[in-house]
Amino acid sequence: MEAFFRAAEELIGAEAVVAAADLSGQYGSTTVGLNLDAAGALRPAGVGEVQALVRLAAERGVPLYPVSTGNNWGYGGAAPARPDSVILDLSRLTGIDDRHLDLGVIGVEPGVTQQGLHDYLQARGLDYMVPVHGGGPACSLVGNALERGYGITPHTDHFAAVTALEAILPGGEYYRTPMTEQGAQGVDALFKWGVGPYVDGLFSQGHLGVVVRMWLVLAPRPRRIESFILRLPCEESLPGAVTALREVLASLPGIVHGINLMNARRMLSMMAPYPADQLDAAGIVADEHLQRLASRHRVAPWTVLGALYGEPEVVKAARRVLRRRLKDLGARPLFVSPALVERLLGWVGQLPSVLVGRLPAMLETLYKGQRIILGEPAEVALPLAYWKLGGPQRAQGLHPARDGCGILWYAPLVPLRSEVVTAYVDMVHRVCRQYGMEPLITLTTQSDRCVDSTVPLLFDPRREEEVQRARACYGALLEAGRELGCVPYRYPAQEMDRLVEPDSPYWALVRRLSRAADPRGIIAPGRYGG
Repeated sequence: MEAFFRAAEELIGAEAVVAAADLSGQYGSTTVGLNLDAAGALRPAGVGEVQALVRLAAERGVPLYPVSTGNNWGYGGAAPARPDSVILDLSRLTGIDDRHLDLGVIGVEPGVTQQGLHDYLQARGLDYMVPVHGGGPACSLVGNALERGYGITPHTDHFAAVTALEAILPGGEYYRTPMTEQGAQGVDALFKWGVGPYVDGLFSQGHLGVVVRMWLVLAPRPRRIESFILRLPCEESLPGAVTALREVLASLPGIVHGINLMNARRMLSMMAPYPADQLDAAGIVADEHLQRLASRHRVAPWTVLGALYGEPEVVKAARRVLRRRLKDLGARPLFVSPALVERLLGWVGQLPSVLVGRLPAMLETLYKGQRIILGEPAEVALPLAYWKLGGPQRAQGLHPARDGCGILWYAPLVPLRSEVVTAYVDMVHRVCRQYGMEPLITLTTQSDRCVDSTVPLLFDPRREEEVQRARACYGALLEAGRELGCVPYRYPAQEMDRLVEPDSPYWALVRRLSRAADPRGIIAPGRYGG
């Protein structure tokens, strides 16, 4: 390993090599309560350096763990799935190729973040939406797409928006699709499936190479964008809401995309300080205090948040459809445009605080949420990671890994059937209460067929007892969810062993493919069966 690092310094410079002892200062913690355990890190500045490092690793038999920015909070951060690996940090690869942007397609390297692409588009007056998600402005577009992340903007499924990619294979070869190899890179970037077997998909949640460039379809900003908010009056409204929202998604394709449903605890985690002195015997916020907080902040048992995208007359017609579909839920949807929220903020800001109470804070939260709907990077969801630590110590530039936050995501897919969703919600409440973890539940529609639920298990990583409870709760949620037919769409790096079944034909095939492409186990060993 020492010889490998000396050779790496000759290739990329000593300043781009991080020793194992310096990793925590560079990357922070894992946010899942474990040390960032790796042999060191390499920070190449370009594709050529990546290729040279992969060749060097193949020659020396040194495993590499590629990360785009390492900012996948709650899934392990930059920490490898195997501790003897060297982190291959691609955050310095920030190239953007806009040669196909007239057709709505852009090429990005792994270090291009949500904020980086937004700034690039803004500086050139290009009115496209960034495929944002709740991870915040510092997260990589390539990394999120490869993990099959999602948002609630028009291209909800971020890997579905990938048309082509390029990668360095474990032996150092440069992977391109057949169309590009035939000299047709122009059309290759515009057509997802190419020709021949579809191999690009093997790089998604895979370990067959290091992706160094990706082409993404961007959604042009529609002429009219409105969010809709629906406050369900009671827990018993949830089954009816699930059925109604499934009908909305089926009847308004291309206008309504991802819809969020958040329970009261999840909403309050974004709006109110953690009431550490108001816990019940299970160690979570007592129900009676939760109800007082919800009343004070006007938070319903469940809040529905979605958006309408399209031409003004289309959005106007869609509002009528939404009202009709949702009319039996005991509440009416509120339609709000981003411009209206900005005007309200300005107007309320001129009034004495004694008259407006908590309204400015509520409007500020709504405004930040609107930015996500507009396809603009925002930190609206990041303070969640700090909730049990007393909140962020600064207003922006949040970095949960470096700030010592503890968050572990349980993210199962749930069929969009009212009885299954209800049983799933009951299960999360039961298991989280058993382990003293707050049941903070979000349901995000992936289609009119299923939702992905995200449950952040929050803990203080400085307290070993809390770390162990969080990991035990995660394991219990996996088992109980599996009994309902609800399993995660992605796993934290340190929990992937729970997924791999040695005798499964699927994982046997994954191992054969991995060994054929990477016989020495150079790229991301331990990642999803690698």
